[in-house]
Amino acid sequence: MQLDDSAAQIWLWHQRLGHPSFTLLQKLFPSLFQHNNVSIFQCETCELAKHHRVSFPLSSNKSFAPFSLIHTDVWGPSRVVSLNGCRWFISFIDDFSRTTWVYLLKDKSDVFTVFQLFHKMVQTQFNTSIKTIRSENGGEYMSGTLQKYLHTHGIIHQTTCACTPQQNGVVERQNRHLLEVTRALLLTASVPKSYWGDALLTATYLINRTPSCVLDFKRPLEVLFSSVSSSNFIIPPRVFGCICFVHLHGQSSSKLDPCALKCVFIGYSPTQKGYKCYHPPSRKHLCQWM
Repeated sequence: MQLDDSAAQIWLWHQRLGHPSFTLLQKLFPSLFQHNNVSIFQCETCELAKHHRVSFPLSSNKSFAPFSLIHTDVWGPSRVVSLNGCRWFISFIDDFSRTTWVYLLKDKSDVFTVFQLFHKMVQTQFNTSIKTIRSENGGEYMSGTLQKYLHTHGIIHQTTCACTPQQNGVVERQNRHLLEVTRALLLTASVPKSYWGDALLTATYLINRTPSCVLDFKRPLEVLFSSVSSSNFIIPPRVFGCICFVHLHGQSSSKLDPCALKCVFIGYSPTQKGYKCYHPPSRKHLCQWM
């Protein structure tokens, strides 16, 4: 079917932003929907990636300050090992802003080390401390080392009742959302499942910068930083899995050698103003401005 320019732009942004709903896209880009009814857009990838039965009931309780309550959960093990050798991930969700932090894990025993890193990051970057965490009764959260660390720093640890994941519904829903977007990115790009770790981190990056109905269509980072500018994309978003060319800065052995490497775009660098790219033949991860 031949698409007009505005419809083609809608589909392009749908892929760039990790397959959000078309209702949300209508709020973000109203001009593109002037001649396009939102009901005509049906994404098969979204059906395959996001299909589910019943949602958990929403809680009416809400924190009044960032990091007063952190929801956390460990997902895994994945049957497919990620490119960097991970099979689990742990998520931390701020109840106030719904900003999400995700760390890939090679083993569940890494939970204590990762929580220490997350706690120190909160103290350094936000000049505050975590008041309460909420998790299930998994052994990785009930270990003596983590419990001693929480007691030492005055952090209250709330746990769910047995066989009642709904009591930790915020992280359950967010993990489902993360995995839905991750599946959508992988399916659209037709890349191997081993890319799931990079797709997950990309999904987290996109979700933190996408308006949420839970936040009255504000962005999680916008709520966290109380500034619209803080929620903007630092660099323009790209379609996950697209072909990209990384420039070789004077590294060619001769003037007749290629000036770039043909790579795959796999996300956004957390420490550099650039894109994460993967070169399959050499299995190298590169960072490049495109």
